[in-house]
Amino acid sequence: MNIKKLTAVAFLLTLVSISYSDGIANKFAISEMLAEYSYRWDTKASREFADLFTDGSILETWRGEVLVNRIEGKQNILSYAEQSHKVRLIDRQTRHHFSGLVFKTLSETAAITENMALITHQTADDQQPIIRSSGIYRISWEKQSEEWKMSKRILFIDSLEDTR
Repeated sequence: MNIKKLTAVAFLLTLVSISYSDGIANKFAISEMLAEYSYRWDTKASREFADLFTDGSILETWRGEVLVNRIEGKQNILSYAEQSHKVRLIDRQTRHHFSGLVFKTLSETAAITENMALITHQTADDQQPIIRSSGIYRISWEKQSEEWKMSKRILFIDSLEDTR
């Protein structure tokens, strides 16, 4: 093999190696942000929770084919989080247990992930956490200023009910 071919092969291998390591770094960063979603919500850190989202982000919750809830915009997500933490969830500890993270798509600036979720609540009267919900989160991610943010978060709630 001549020197030109060896140089070309070495260059291509370097590009593949860089691309592969960038992909791993992006997956790790997104995984970290997903963990932050749980911690920030469950510790009732409303503002920090809202900071996980882009300015024009969307939160949706679906039960079967029925849209249960839709919130548009980071400021509205913040208001929703504050209201939830100060009223609906004031007397309970929530926990978002995430598992089974898969990357449906991944590029340098965008990604779509899915993961399973089990959501528990526990009040002072409960001896143990109670499962309140389960489902699949589908999250669209955008990379902004070297940081991954959620642009759309959809929760598909598990349901055996016929919602048609």
